Amino acid sequence: MAYTEDEARLLVVRAGRRLLEAGLAARTWGNVSARVSDTHFVITPSGEAYEDLRPERLVRVRIADGSYTGKVRPSSERGIHADAYRLRPDVNFVIHTHQYEASVAGVAGRDLSGLSHPLLGERVPCAAYGLPGTARLRRAVAAQLADWPSSPALLMRRHGALCLGGTMEDAFSTAQALEEVCAAHVRSLTGRAAECAVPDCGRSQRRGDAFLLTVGCRQQAFWLGGRNLPPAAALHAAVYRSTDAQYIAHETDPSVVAASAKGRTLRPLLDDLAQIAGPDIRCAVPEPEPAARALGDRRAVLLRGMGALCLGMSEDDLEAVRLLLRKGCAARRFADAVPGCRPLGRLDALVQRMVYVGQYAGRRETFRYIDS
Repeated sequence: MAYTEDEARLLVVRAGRRLLEAGLAARTWGNVSARVSDTHFVITPSGEAYEDLRPERLVRVRIADGSYTGKVRPSSERGIHADAYRLRPDVNFVIHTHQYEASVAGVAGRDLSGLSHPLLGERVPCAAYGLPGTARLRRAVAAQLADWPSSPALLMRRHGALCLGGTMEDAFSTAQALEEVCAAHVRSLTGRAAECAVPDCGRSQRRGDAFLLTVGCRQQAFWLGGRNLPPAAALHAAVYRSTDAQYIAHETDPSVVAASAKGRTLRPLLDDLAQIAGPDIRCAVPEPEPAARALGDRRAVLLRGMGALCLGMSEDDLEAVRLLLRKGCAARRFADAVPGCRPLGRLDALVQRMVYVGQYAGRRETFRYIDS
């Protein structure tokens, strides 16, 4: 039975915050909706962070055609939600996330089969890839919803997951269960990335013509044009001189270090990394000028054998890039264990980056995601 509209609005807001708390969502990424009648649902608006969301900002959308009224723009993926409610009369709540483990597992483009899970059943289907917000992606998801009418979850290749439920609690529990199952599946093929000690290149913040660098417990200010800088400071200074970044951090997650040790450009397997960090992440020797040249207009660069430098216009932006790079490198490790698993096409990755930059370049607020 559908919720009343007031109930639905409160539950969608609550679900967004619970997803953040559980680590299943970040920032504005993904979308949440609830059915309010046989003909309509309410959905999160485009580009608004879950922690700031208010019930009155949700958008009422017509199931039949995805139309809406008012000035607030709904998520660009409202068509996928509309199809879920149209094809699945038992569904009253839909959650779309880019949750870490499900995103990694989905790059293979294969169903998770042979399960015996009390919530997920015997199989989690995987929808074919399509660019975010496109009719191709919508058709791919609708096909899986129609083919597997009892499945409460599906993977979206290179993109994330869709979790369904008769209630908010059902959909949320499904998202949690899916993450656990995907984590176990990924680990069964890859094991855990080995911890590897690397020199700490620290974290910094630009301060006009200078920057404040923290390495370990020590914090020190340096001029951007300073000479004879310590190695870590020289790296940060070179990046600041060649980019508009306001924050830089050295990322040493084991998956990132493992990717950097290959000494090769990382081509994204996940669309969010391509959008926000760049159509590819180059690898450079860990020296100032090579690292700065390799960045170009990207938001991350691999340092050979030492992890990566990540950039942001704000601390939140910086943490978003770090999260996406960790997930992207974990996806690379998983793909290496799955025969025939290839990265995004070069054109797809470039188009996603160009669309993202065209929509959000120059904005100083939180990084958004195209399907938010």
